[in-house]
Amino acid sequence: MSRKNILRKSALAIVVAALSSNLYASGFQLQESSASGLGRAFSGEGVIADNASSGNRNPASMMMFDRPTFSGGAIYVQPTVKITGTSPSGSDMSSSDITPNEWVPNLHFIYPINDRWAVGTSLTTNYGLSTEFSDEYVAGPLAGKTELTTGNFNFSAAYRINEYLSFGAGFNAVYAKAKISRYAGENQNGMPSNTEVAHLKGDEWGYGWSTGLLYEIDKDNRIGLSYRSKVDIDFTGDYSSNLPSNINGMQSVTGYPWGTNGSTMSGDLTLNLPEIWELSGYHKVAPKWAMHYTLAYTSWSEFEQLKGTDSDGNTLFYKHEGFRDAYRIALGTTYYHNENWTWRAGIAFDDSAVPAKNRSISIPDQDRVWLSTGATYNFTKDASVDVGISYMNGKEVKVEEKLNNSPNSPVYTFHSKGKAWLYGLNLNYTF
Repeated sequence: MSRKNILRKSALAIVVAALSSNLYASGFQLQESSASGLGRAFSGEGVIADNASSGNRNPASMMMFDRPTFSGGAIYVQPTVKITGTSPSGSDMSSSDITPNEWVPNLHFIYPINDRWAVGTSLTTNYGLSTEFSDEYVAGPLAGKTELTTGNFNFSAAYRINEYLSFGAGFNAVYAKAKISRYAGENQNGMPSNTEVAHLKGDEWGYGWSTGLLYEIDKDNRIGLSYRSKVDIDFTGDYSSNLPSNINGMQSVTGYPWGTNGSTMSGDLTLNLPEIWELSGYHKVAPKWAMHYTLAYTSWSEFEQLKGTDSDGNTLFYKHEGFRDAYRIALGTTYYHNENWTWRAGIAFDDSAVPAKNRSISIPDQDRVWLSTGATYNFTKDASVDVGISYMNGKEVKVEEKLNNSPNSPVYTFHSKGKAWLYGLNLNYTF
């Protein structure tokens, strides 16, 4: 198969990759768009406008800037996810360090055209994950190796309607790259546990839009509302499996994916990334103190199932997801110490997008609490550096999952516990 076909037609890769665990936010969503935001648990992101990253969360906030400004940096995510359990046959299913450390970069730029118009661009990531179980892991079809990387390229424009109200809108292009391997695990069919039952790899583009409003009550108080549309990623790509093709047509009994004898075939699948609403506020309550908050609502209920089919309509892969809409609430404070130093802190709660009955080892999603702190140091009036640190603690959850979709499938019971440390650094410059 040509490299071009692998890269352009790996329909199932990214979508099945979305099945894996992600500790960083509800579902497999990421929040990490700036170090300053990390330091306040991403509270008030759409209205604070203390650096160029603000335009990424609410394009209307770009009207708070009167000179071109840049911000760029990265957040280092150090997660720990521990899985424990015993299989129906009595085998130990404990596994730890299944999520590698990752860098999440970000770039932002805002250019005010005049006192009525501004434009801006951002490069961030809104979804991503990486997990790695042993090739011989007992529950191989539920685990395996998964990588998902996305990049969100945004271009926005903002218009000041009057001295109080501004409006902004933008275009989002989402690039996604993923690869996945799944294995047979323990089975009664004589297959080695490391038999690769599914292998997928590729990339694809999806497109959406965003919009926002900013209302400035006065110079010390403002609120904002932003919306990011859902993104439908339609894949037509490649699927392969080392399972024998002579078992195809008996998926209701075997529960296995479609076998291809190791060869590659075409497949179609659509992934619906959810829409996001975000309400933010900022209030300077004293000469050196400010409070800020955010309430976000993500329509995860759009993520109902994963179903891959071939050109003849045969089901290559199916998994019921049954996500539910989820919310995130964050509260933070900023202390303006002097011309050089600004300090911040925040706390947040992430509501799980997965009902208890639909949890899986691939997404052992859980409620999470964030505790964050950070600072900004101004080298000059135009140049500064942001640092942030956050500790995220996930609630321990119980996962009961069938090994496959057959009626007599064994049920595997896991306990999952996750936590993470996040460290961020951004450099800012105003021209």
